[in-house]
Amino acid sequence: MKQILFYLAISAWAFTLIIHILTFAEIDLAQYFPFFLLFIGVFIVWIPAVFTLRKNKSLQEYQSSHLLNRLNPVGFQNILFKDTPFWLKCIAIGSFVYGFINFFIFFNAVGGTTGIQDGQYVLQNHGEIFKVLTKQEYNHYGALETRGMSGHILVFYGVAAAILYPFNQQEKTMSS
Repeated sequence: MKQILFYLAISAWAFTLIIHILTFAEIDLAQYFPFFLLFIGVFIVWIPAVFTLRKNKSLQEYQSSHLLNRLNPVGFQNILFKDTPFWLKCIAIGSFVYGFINFFIFFNAVGGTTGIQDGQYVLQNHGEIFKVLTKQEYNHYGALETRGMSGHILVFYGVAAAILYPFNQQEKTMSS
């Protein structure tokens, strides 16, 4: 089961990355694809990843250690990704770091959400229209919104894939 969840997580991460990269060319695939499915998929892989972490004895010892030890992010990631290959660690950690950067860029870039009201493309904030948009501007802001959301989704899929990866080692240690 962990193997299936891993492949789901890494495939969804790759698909989300493609959607994310295309937003830089102002191509918003969220207009053509039910983007909410990627949000649902996060829960499908993230919940088992959390349960996997809860069974990790090294992580339990780390969490019960003294405060200075717990403040060491290198020690934490070494426990978290113990049997994870380097390329997958790069995906997980890179996605995590990029997710924070993307959040701050997204937070300052848009300032509202796009919509269509009375046949006009608009930029609004809490239902209040503050700018009427052209079709090109509408596509631009839509791509920014998708970039912001997909950047967050990358984090969850990347980390879940890294946690779920060592399915062979986990199955061996659980059965012995």
